[in-house]
Amino acid sequence: MFEISRRDLVLGSTGAALVFGLKAPVSFIGAAHAQRAADSLKYKVGDIEVFSLHDGSIERVLADGFVKNASLDDVKKALTASGIGPDKFDNPFTVTAIRTGGKVVLFDTGFGGNGPPTVGKLADNMKAAGLDPATVSTVVISHFHPDHISGLWVKETNAQVFPNAEILMPEVEYKFWTDPALVEKLPEAARGNVRRIQSTFPTWKNIKQYADGAELVPGVRAIATPGHTVGHMSFLVASGGQQLFIQSDVTGIHQLFVKNPGWFSMFDADGPQAEATRRAFFDRVIAEKGMIAGYHFGFPNVGTLSKDGNGYAFAAVKA
Repeated sequence: MFEISRRDLVLGSTGAALVFGLKAPVSFIGAAHAQRAADSLKYKVGDIEVFSLHDGSIERVLADGFVKNASLDDVKKALTASGIGPDKFDNPFTVTAIRTGGKVVLFDTGFGGNGPPTVGKLADNMKAAGLDPATVSTVVISHFHPDHISGLWVKETNAQVFPNAEILMPEVEYKFWTDPALVEKLPEAARGNVRRIQSTFPTWKNIKQYADGAELVPGVRAIATPGHTVGHMSFLVASGGQQLFIQSDVTGIHQLFVKNPGWFSMFDADGPQAEATRRAFFDRVIAEKGMIAGYHFGFPNVGTLSKDGNGYAFAAVKA
């Protein structure tokens, strides 16, 4: 269990360092309130409550091409060195939510009921964390890959899961995926997601597009982080001088792509741009002494970054 007593709420930066298992005092998380229950984690950034909500995981069998520009042997060695793999590993999915001003904001939606049996746990973990999915006022989408948007649709239908919420989508990403010419450019296996997007999103009245730098809700700004997809976005949550960077899919699992930022995932649309983006983004997180939350970082999915040779190291909070 990861649980902090009321006394820990007033310890300040040194107390926060002890709570989060860090080697030095930190002021960016400050008087943190965190609680681990089932597959949810609750903490605070200034006055903003933050929740890490596990949606589940999918077992991935490692094969040639998972990393486009590294040998299978090198990838297996990296997995083994990190204590997972080497031939298969779990690819986890963790959604971040915040509660601010009495409103609940969800960053991406997981698979919902539209994935395999090992995923789709977001709604149950929201309830375990004290969040009612029906009260979500805003859904912020980072990009249009299925593991991030499938939870927008009711299982096996095109009906909305969050019909009363404002759904914020990156304008570059929206333009790319709703282009009718895109369907014929993709292999047949990838066309289903695009067809569903194009048959629904343009008709939904509660979608609003946003651009780089936009304030999405008070205390949250969008950061353009292209490369994984053409319009991929990350987010900065800031309150009371404390900062949390929600990196979405700037990298996949940290054991490979944080440690080796020059490796291109099979899911990266533009490998060189993805590398440049992640190096610039990670350098900013370190320079600004922020926390970072990763969608595929496992659970808990929040912690700190540091430089590690030509790459970086992620240190999760102690759960």
